[in-house]
Formats: sequence, C-alpha cells, structure tokens
Amino acid sequence: MSAQDDVHFTPVAPLFVPADRPERFEKADRSGADAVVIDLEDAVAPAAKDGARFNLHHALTLRNPTYVRVNSQDSSWYTTDLAAVGALGLRRICLPKAESVATLDAMVHILGEDIEIMALIETARGLEAAAALAAHSHVARLAFGPADFALDLGATASDAIKAHAMMRLAVASRAAGKPLPLDGPSFEVTDTAKLASECQQALNHGAGGKLCIHPAQTSHVISAFQPSDEQLRWAQRVADAAQDGAARLVDGKMIDAPIIAQARALLLRGRSQSNKGV
Repeated sequence: MSAQDDVHFTPVAPLFVPADRPERFEKADRSGADAVVIDLEDAVAPAAKDGARFNLHHALTLRNPTYVRVNSQDSSWYTTDLAAVGALGLRRICLPKAESVATLDAMVHILGEDIEIMALIETARGLEAAAALAAHSHVARLAFGPADFALDLGATASDAIKAHAMMRLAVASRAAGKPLPLDGPSFEVTDTAKLASECQQALNHGAGGKLCIHPAQTSHVISAFQPSDEQLRWAQRVADAAQDGAARLVDGKMIDAPIIAQARALLLRGRSQSNKGV
C-alpha cells in the first residue's frame, strides 16, 4: 500500500494484539478490524520482548493490512526490532513516540524505500513536529497516543488536551495531503456508551478513525465513523441539486462549492464502506 493511498480507503479501526500472544493474531484478523497492529511495545513485558519477535512471521499470513509496532527509538530493543521486521520483509511499521524526521529517514534507510509508517504522536515534541512528520513521504498516517502524551506533559488526559492535540494532528495531516489521524484507544473495554462518546468527540475534533485494543471495540468504532443514513440522504440531495456546481438552496439552506464537495466526499465514503462490507 502506498503512503499516498486515497483518504477514503484507509483503516478506521486498527486492532492492537500483543506480539507475545500469536494465538490471538488470526482472531484479531477476523475480528472485524480493518487493520491489525502486532505490538512489540506496550503490550509486551520487557522479559518477553525477545521471544515475541519470533512470532512476527505469523503476520505474513494475515488478510488485513498488518503493522508492527516496534519499541521506541530510544529503547534498547529498537534496533533488534527493526532487524526482525526487515528480515521478514514486513513493510508496515507503527512507530511510537515519533518526534523526528531524521528517525524516519534512518528507518527508511534500514528497511527500504517501500515501507509505510504509522507515526504515533505521544509527546510534546512529537506534536510540535507533526507537520513535518505528516509530510514525510513514507508516513501514511498520524495517530494519537493520549495516555503517553498526558504523561509527557505531566498533566491529566483531559478532553481539552486531547481535543487540542487531535485538531492539530488533523490540520497537519490534511495540509500534507494525508488521511485524517487516528484517535487513541478507549481503555473502557466493556463500556460501549463511553466508547461511543469518545468516537463522537474524536470525530468532532478531526479524527478519521480510532485505534482499538479489544476485538469488541472494532464494530462500534467502524459504525461510529461511517456516515449515517441521514447524512447520506442529505449528501445525495445536495449532489442531485448541484449537478452544475452552482450555489442554490437545499433544505432551506444555501449550499455552495465547499458544501457540495463535502456532500460528494460523504457519498464516496459511504460507497467505499459499503464495498468493504461495513
């Protein structure tokens, strides 16, 4: 997959699975998630990291786009993680605590020009560098890690802090011509109301999807980020009324070129999700 793939065909609900639990890889792949992230970092205890790398070959058999989240570049495991990924020819990398274009360039030098990177923004430095990271030719997507971000700030992961970061990531992503960023996961695994609320907040602040940490979350996230029937009906009315692209009234409101473009984008999202069986 190219880092320049169309924004309408990018994952909405990638599911993390611990790299030291290979029996869960196929379950994650069949969970309804539209991508899988095999996690060598937070989900794996330090003593298990070396053994977890030996499970990465199972990623080659999965149907969905599959990323490997390596350990951060300042850890003692990072170099060995990249070597394991490169030896297997895995091409999608999730980089935690992304802060530097130089780190991305070095990763490309090690793994090759055909890699695709999901850059996780989890620090103040990462947020300040978001525009440069998003513009990197091998970055397919930015994603937000609110827990580590709040830890780096020495603050609580409040709605206001998360909204500020997400909106900045959204602007950086679209300015670079990349898909809208992914919001961080909900840690309330069994609370579907909380998950729905978090998805709505993420949508309001410019997210294009949400990372998942449990299979039960994926269908809810995909549904939340799918245009509603009401939105699609509105978009179709706008598109039908604006065949010539001229401004006019629809449902008593004036529509012009940006609104027409928004309606057409919604219809395209709806069609793409229908084609994927959402």
